[in-house]
Amino acid sequence: MIKRLILPLTLLFCAGMLSAQSFRIEDLKNQFGKGKPFKLTGGFSANSTFNAGNEVSNRDPFAYYLNGNINLNIYGLVDLPFSFSLTNSTSSYQLPSTPNRFSITPSYKWIKGYFGDVSMTFSPYTLNGHQFTGAGVELTPDGWEFAAMYGRLLKAVEYDEAQPAFPPNYKRMGYGVKVGKTADNYKISINMLNAKDIESSLFVPIDSLGITPMANLAGSLSFWYKPVKRIEITGEYGLSLLTNDRRSPKGNQSGVLSLWNGSNMSSSYYNAFKMQVNLVGDNNSLGLGYERIDPEYKTLGAYYFVNDLENITLNASQAFWQNKINLNVSVGYEHDDLKKRKANVSSRVVGSANLSAALTERINVNLSYSNFQSYTNVRSNFEVINKENSLDLLDTLNFVQLSQNANISLGIVTKKTETQEHNLNLNFSYQDAANKQGEIYQVGSVTEMMNAVASYSWTFLQSGLSLNGDINLNNSKLLNSNTITWGPTLGVSSKLFKKKVNLSGSVSYNSGLLDGIKQNEVLLGRINSSYSPYKQHNLTFAYNFQWRSAVNRPTKNNSLITLGYNYHF
Repeated sequence: MIKRLILPLTLLFCAGMLSAQSFRIEDLKNQFGKGKPFKLTGGFSANSTFNAGNEVSNRDPFAYYLNGNINLNIYGLVDLPFSFSLTNSTSSYQLPSTPNRFSITPSYKWIKGYFGDVSMTFSPYTLNGHQFTGAGVELTPDGWEFAAMYGRLLKAVEYDEAQPAFPPNYKRMGYGVKVGKTADNYKISINMLNAKDIESSLFVPIDSLGITPMANLAGSLSFWYKPVKRIEITGEYGLSLLTNDRRSPKGNQSGVLSLWNGSNMSSSYYNAFKMQVNLVGDNNSLGLGYERIDPEYKTLGAYYFVNDLENITLNASQAFWQNKINLNVSVGYEHDDLKKRKANVSSRVVGSANLSAALTERINVNLSYSNFQSYTNVRSNFEVINKENSLDLLDTLNFVQLSQNANISLGIVTKKTETQEHNLNLNFSYQDAANKQGEIYQVGSVTEMMNAVASYSWTFLQSGLSLNGDINLNNSKLLNSNTITWGPTLGVSSKLFKKKVNLSGSVSYNSGLLDGIKQNEVLLGRINSSYSPYKQHNLTFAYNFQWRSAVNRPTKNNSLITLGYNYHF
C-alpha cells in the first residue's frame, strides 16, 4: 500500500515543481508604468540584556539578540521575504536546532517557497511544525494543494559530559509530500514523511545512552465533508512505521512493515484515528468526537506526541437573548492502556460549562465550572502470577482523583465621559482536588485553592495618562496547612512629548503566611519606556528590580536592564 502511494505522490510533486517554475510573464508586463516596480519593506531589532544581583540565575550576565526581516515585492505580484535571528545566549553549547537562523520564503500568487531554517506542517500525525534546514514549496492553485519539503531535521550533536542537559543525537534528514483537493462541500488530503538518522554522523556511538539511529515513514489521510447544509464531518487516519535502530538485521517482516524498505527487526507500526461530527445551527451547535492513538505513536517530524489514549467528547453551545448570553457545555471520557500492558490504568471523566453574558453596554459577566474525575487501577504483580487471585478485587487497589474548578468574573465600566474612563474588574476562582482510595478520602490529599483579584483603572483619554491599582489574594490549603499570599500593585503609564515617549512603571509587594506566620516578602519594581524620535525608529529601555526575603534564608536581589532598538520601513 505504501509503495503504491509513494509513486503517485512523487509524480504529483514533480508536476507541482514544474508549475512553480512557469511564471506568467504577461502579468509582469501589465504592471509596467503602474507605480513602483519594486517595494522594499522590513525591519530590524537589536536588544541586549544586563543581569546583576546576588541571586543565582541561569541568565547570562550579558546577552544580545539580533532579528531582522526584509521583503522585496516585485510589481505587487512576487514577494521575496528574508529573515534572520542571531544571539549569543547559546554560544557555550550545541543544540540540535540552533536559535541562530536564516530563512527566505518567497511567494508568487499561489506559489510559496521555503529556504533556509524554516518549518512546515502537513498533519498532527506526520510533519507538525518541526524546524528543518533545507527547502520546501507550497502550491495552492484553484481547488488544489501541493506541498513538499526536504532538509535536515536535526544536526549531529556529539556527547559532552560538561552539558548533561543537552543529550547528543544523530544527524537526521527527511523529505515529505502533501497533496490535497478542496471543493465547496468537501476537502481531502494525503501526505507522507520519510526521515532517517545518518549512522556515520557521530564519531563516538552513544548506544549506552539509549540513543540509536532511527528511521520513520509516516503518512495520513484527512478529510472534511459537508453532506447537507448544517452537518459537517471531519476525520483523519495516521500511520507511522518506526525503526528504532537502523543497524538491526532485516529479518522477515510481515504485514504493512514488509512494504517498507527501511524496516528491520526493530521496526513497529502505529495507528492514529480521529473523527468529529458537528451539527451547526443559526445560534447553536452540537458535536460528537472520537480519537484513538496507539501506545508509543510518534514520528520524527514532531517534537511531542500524546499517545496511548482513547477519548470520546460531546460538546454543545446555545446563544440566548439576541446573542448577548452564550452557553457552552462539554463532557468527555478518556482512558489509556489500550493494549492492557500497564501496571497503572488511568481514565478520567471531564465536564465543563461556560456562561458569558453582556448584561448591558457597561456590565459583562462570565461564569465557568469544570469537574474532573481520574480513575487509576493499580494492578498487583499477583494478577500476572495468578489471574484468579482475590487481591485483584480489593478496593484498596482503586484510586479516584476528583477535581473541580469554578470561576466568576465581573467587568464594570463605572464611569465614561469624553475625557475619562473608569473600569472595575473583579475575579474569583475556586479549585479543590482529592484522592479517594476505595470509598475513603486519603488523609492529606484534599486540597483547596482560592484566588481573588480586584482591580481598578482610571484613564484620561485626551492626555493618555492612566492610573491602575489591584490587590491579589491567594489562599491554599494543602497537607493540613494553610498558606495565604496577598499583596497590592500600583501602576502608572503616560504618553509624553506629543506621544513620542511612552513611559510606564509599577510597584508590587506580596507577603506569604503559613498558618498565620509570615514566611517571605517580595518587592518588585518595573520601569518601561520607549521613544520614537522618527516614525520608523523606536528606542526601548526597561528596568526590573526584585528583592526577596525569606525566613532563615539570606536576602536576595536581582536587577535586569534591557536596551533595545527597532527600525521598520
